Amino acid sequence: MSDSTPFERGIDRGVDPAESVVRRYAPGLRLPEEHAPEEDFRALLEKCSIAEGIRWFPLCTFEGVAIDVLDETSRMRTGTLKSIDGCVTTAACLASGFARIVFETGGNTGMALAAYGQRAGLETFCVVPEENLALLDSRVFAHGSTRLIAVGDPAMVRPTAERLSERYDVPRVPRPTWRHLASRFRGSFVLEQLLRGERWTHFVQTISAAFGPIGIYDALNGHDVPTPTFIGVQQAENCAMFTAWRAGSPDVRTRPVRSTGALLSPVMYDARPQTYGTFERLSNLLARTSGRLTTLDHDGFERLLDEHPVGRELLSCLADRGVTITCRDGRIVERTGLMAILGALDEVDNGRIARGSRVLVALTSGAGTSDGRAVPHLRLNELSMLDACADQRWFGNGRG
Repeated sequence: MSDSTPFERGIDRGVDPAESVVRRYAPGLRLPEEHAPEEDFRALLEKCSIAEGIRWFPLCTFEGVAIDVLDETSRMRTGTLKSIDGCVTTAACLASGFARIVFETGGNTGMALAAYGQRAGLETFCVVPEENLALLDSRVFAHGSTRLIAVGDPAMVRPTAERLSERYDVPRVPRPTWRHLASRFRGSFVLEQLLRGERWTHFVQTISAAFGPIGIYDALNGHDVPTPTFIGVQQAENCAMFTAWRAGSPDVRTRPVRSTGALLSPVMYDARPQTYGTFERLSNLLARTSGRLTTLDHDGFERLLDEHPVGRELLSCLADRGVTITCRDGRIVERTGLMAILGALDEVDNGRIARGSRVLVALTSGAGTSDGRAVPHLRLNELSMLDACADQRWFGNGRG
């Protein structure tokens, strides 16, 4: 491949994308203006990088449809695509002069921001639903600069992080621009493959607020490459973006999630992801690519995994490709990534992806090695408990 475009000329070919897409593509990406000069921010990205690797491989052909996997788990520091967010957010925090940060999480983001933040010397406050502690790794949260706060009611996770930020002047991260940048690194990998001549008719990913596909397709804009149809998969038990898309408006009534245990993807517990301001951009993306959103519930997930001719062999096929999906007590620990593959199979079964198509499916998680033994530094059942506990333990009478 000749370096015929500014994007291609900006690739650091000394870095394998399976090692770090951040370091491979950072030299050629336009970075947020808030972190000018760009060269300084690029140096921080390089400094904060650990392992943010992406690769793709063919999985199978079913009913005349070729299905490829975008592996964003097995080469990542924390076993999910959120390692990229961890690297970008940490670099942005250092560029902004932050010493402390707070963030809410279902598990994957928190693991990444804690792991990358502590390596960079940041004090991190991670707020997570109590039920999701089983998704975390005690080795990450045992670090002296990391504060793990477990909240009994998932609907109180975001207000808890907001309260910590407002009362103690601790920056709440990641910011939307940072999340978009993290996804543009993913999109840069896809773009490089398209420029090499790979052709996919569809791209499928599990979504919550949809920062991922928005950033990926932003990376494709302005380049002479065919744009795949986007199909987003949400869990039926908590599908606010799907409901909003069907209604044509982000102003839909959703019930707060009071327990993550009933969710197919407990990490995606946010019942109001459209409040991050991504609905309009997602809607435009779907219209532009003739795409759509779909849902998958517990029964459909289990049926496809147990009875579908591809689903029955899915875990072993992935293992043959070097992706071992983590199970504990005979159960898959993190199902978000597999939802996209099974959702794609369901689309093929129902004729919504036609014979002759070629599909790229993002496996965003599943191969992490969390031990499920993280012990929180603070447990909250009510928001009113936060101030007294935080004052006493970390902030000294309300002083940040």
